[in-house]
Amino acid sequence: MASERSYLGYATAAVAVAAIPLSFVGPEGLRLAVIGLLMLAGPGTALVLLLRFAPTRSARATGALPLAIAVAIAFSLAMSTLVATAMIYARLWAPPAGVCILSAVTLAFLGLALKRPQRVEVRAK
Repeated sequence: MASERSYLGYATAAVAVAAIPLSFVGPEGLRLAVIGLLMLAGPGTALVLLLRFAPTRSARATGALPLAIAVAIAFSLAMSTLVATAMIYARLWAPPAGVCILSAVTLAFLGLALKRPQRVEVRAK
């Protein structure tokens, strides 16, 4: 269970870190894939990992997976919209800066999830 979440956390961190230099330079196809993935699921996935909905192998996890996916996408798109709106209102439109802000939020949530104590699972007999 923990290893599945850690792989997802490592992948999310890799996308967040890779998006920072790609927001300035890089092949357009790769930029589109990495930054698009960050904007679609980066901060939300980190938030879901921080919230820890349900243990992976439990009966409750069946209902928690669609909820976790919906929360991840909705929160990520909301954060992307809020960052873009704030830049427009501040008259400081800089898409690379917006990507760096989203990456920082994602890495901050992942850091909080890493610092959070592990949940102890109790198995019923």
